[in-house]
Amino acid sequence: MSYEIVKSISQRKKDNKIFITSASNNVWPKSYSRWEYMPDKSYSEDETKNRELYLFHGIIGGSYQLSGSVSENWKYAENKFNEYCRDNNISFSDLWELPYENGERNIELLKPYYEIFKGFLEEKKEGKYYLDCDLGIITKVNSKSFDYIPYNVPAERYCKSFKKTFNDYCNISEQNRKNLNIQIREYVLEKSIDDSTETFKDNMELVI
Repeated sequence: MSYEIVKSISQRKKDNKIFITSASNNVWPKSYSRWEYMPDKSYSEDETKNRELYLFHGIIGGSYQLSGSVSENWKYAENKFNEYCRDNNISFSDLWELPYENGERNIELLKPYYEIFKGFLEEKKEGKYYLDCDLGIITKVNSKSFDYIPYNVPAERYCKSFKKTFNDYCNISEQNRKNLNIQIREYVLEKSIDDSTETFKDNMELVI
C-alpha cells in the first residue's frame, strides 16, 4: 500500500489552507517536501471548503500516516481518537467507508467524528506530567523501548506537557503498560505556609 509519511501539518486559518510536509513510503532515500493540500485551482469549491474532512478521511484510512516527528497536537489527536473508537467499538474501516454508504461520496457524513478529532487537536491542558511505573520514572520513550531511572532524582527534569506524555504513553505496548503499572502523573509543587519552601507532591494521578 502506498501512503505518505507525514512529518508536519500546518493550517492557515485566514484562507483555509493546509500545508503538509511528507515523503512517499515507496521512495528511498526519503525525500520530504512541503506541499499544499487540495489547492483551490485543482478542486471544486465544494471540495475545498471541506479540506479538513478530506484530510481526516485520509488519516483514518492510512493514506497519510503521522510520523513521530509530527507536532504533538496532531499525534495526540490521533491517539485520543483511536482511544475513542476503541472505547465505542467503532471500526476504522467502517468509518472510512461511511462517506460512500449511499453509493456516492458525501464527505460531510464524517463531520461528527471530525469534530471529536478536532476537539482533541485543540484541547488545552496545563501542567507538568511524567510517566511513572513499578521500575521508577520513565525518562525516554522511543518506538520500541523506553528508559527509566529509580526514584532518586527529582521528577521535574523528566516532565513534559500532558500531550507529549500521553503520546509517549501510547507508544508503549499495552502489555508493558499493564505489567509495569505505567501511569501518567502530574508534577505539583506546593508552598509551605510556614516558610514558603516548595515541596514535591505527586499523589495526583491520571488514570488512563
